[in-house]
Amino acid sequence: MKRTRRGLLAGIGVGSAALAGCVAPTQSGRQRPDSQYTQVYDAVVPAVVVVRVAENGRQVGQGSGFAIDSQTIVTNHHVVAPGSDVSVQFADHEWAEATVVGSDIHSDLAVIELDGSATVTESLSFVSEVPPVGEEILAIGAPFDLTDSLSRGVISGRERSVPALGNYDIPDAIQTDAALNPGSSGGPIVNLDGAVVGVVFAGQGETVGFAISAALAQRVVPELREHGEYAHSHLGVTVLDVSPEIADTNDLNDPRGVLVVETVADGPADGVLEESDVPESPGEISDPAEATPEPGEEPEGPPPTDTDDLPTGGDVIVDIGGTPIADADGLSRTLALETRPDETVPITVLRDGTETVIDVTLGVRPSPEE
Repeated sequence: MKRTRRGLLAGIGVGSAALAGCVAPTQSGRQRPDSQYTQVYDAVVPAVVVVRVAENGRQVGQGSGFAIDSQTIVTNHHVVAPGSDVSVQFADHEWAEATVVGSDIHSDLAVIELDGSATVTESLSFVSEVPPVGEEILAIGAPFDLTDSLSRGVISGRERSVPALGNYDIPDAIQTDAALNPGSSGGPIVNLDGAVVGVVFAGQGETVGFAISAALAQRVVPELREHGEYAHSHLGVTVLDVSPEIADTNDLNDPRGVLVVETVADGPADGVLEESDVPESPGEISDPAEATPEPGEEPEGPPPTDTDDLPTGGDVIVDIGGTPIADADGLSRTLALETRPDETVPITVLRDGTETVIDVTLGVRPSPEE
């Protein structure tokens, strides 16, 4: 009888009593309990694959991926984008050809399907809720083409906005200290129940790596699978976090929300939200994080630093559809996870010191080439 992932994980416990009777010989012959991490790894690894991409017979990309059913694999856009010929290697080292059925540069997610009768013996599911900071996770993939590799860490942060391809940020990203290296991209980060917390997409140093959250993946992946693409909500504004200096300059009671610096011509907010007045020659700002544009919408020139150079006037967005907006990361996350293109959303702004609700119909985020 085939041992399933669900059956395996049902026996995993966190105490010694749950592990009693589950022993394996060491090299010295001494019996020891199997590690909980080993049990999770054994359950998850059959669903993890190596993804290789070639063009004109030459390998141009390599990463990881994982199955969500017997023939459907989730990986990164940047893994499959360099070439047109895709193949995957299973945990049993067998190979199969595959076809990209959908890819999205803005979320860095892609879906591929196995050709012919090839199947993956196990599949993974996403968590319903992202675990808290500090919870243990495992990353499984093929760093440096080292197949079926495991690294262990914790969730180091949540709700990050991380730069990705196409000048847009990926919102709601998960930060981890688990080792992530070239080739890890597209692999799963799982909790100790074996459920997918995030999809690896970037490593930045030995102890800082990032994954696309399960929440975002669960919105994007079904659309990629069904339609080949995903339409992201687009407000069409350049914004600055309302720092204490900006709050003081604009006579705001609290440093909260984001200041609309500029609206994109013919975009959803054009003529609906009010822009601020920005000095022609702003200086440097001590903290670049205080000048975070909506992903893909870069402000003209460097952000200001001197209080004389700070923007004045303009709408301050403090809430969208009942979700408070504390900063630019919150704006991006709310648009990504709680709205859809063509949806009309109520946006609460501070305008001339008065709280006002304005309805804005969202558009579709333009592609990088547009």
